[in-house]
Amino acid sequence: MQLSKSGGLGRRDLLLGLAATGALAAFGAPAHAQATAQAQTLVTSLSDQLTQLVNSGRSDEQILSSFESLLGQYADMSAIGASVLGPPWRSASSTQKQSFIQAFSHYLSRRYGKQFRQYKNAQIKVTGAKDGGRVGVLVNSQVLRPGQETVNVDWQISSGSGSPKVVNLVIEGVSMLASERANIGSMLEAAGGSLDKLIAQLKSTT
Repeated sequence: MQLSKSGGLGRRDLLLGLAATGALAAFGAPAHAQATAQAQTLVTSLSDQLTQLVNSGRSDEQILSSFESLLGQYADMSAIGASVLGPPWRSASSTQKQSFIQAFSHYLSRRYGKQFRQYKNAQIKVTGAKDGGRVGVLVNSQVLRPGQETVNVDWQISSGSGSPKVVNLVIEGVSMLASERANIGSMLEAAGGSLDKLIAQLKSTT
């Protein structure tokens, strides 16, 4: 995904969605304040590890492999995968679901790992957070790159899995979920609607 402002669910749309759920009215409640603090801590920790990783001097393959491990640790890949795949998820077998999540994690780590790899010598600064109630917390951050424009990155954090996890990423107004729904939908169509063929293609992503 390129750092453009075209297509997908943007930051403005996400904020409007948060407001529509009455999220912003719950800001003062202790439970919501705790959720916001936990989400900020999660993003700060992940950002620090990403910064260390891209500046580690390791090979590209090692960086991408480590990025996949970070996805497993910090992201709710089951929720993301189900949302991205859409209706075919509901008719998939348990084995297919597990295989899809594994293959999609590999694909996503390559796709976004290459994106974050460009942030060498950059600093990721958490700038704020908004509690969205049932839809989670939106954590705002900026990627500060020497001599280059600042990149706005928003993280949607949900505790639906039992603990705070990343469920969406919005880079300069472009939503990961919206982008990947379109990408995976196109790939599935090209595979003749075969989930098994889609899984095989995702596994082969380099």
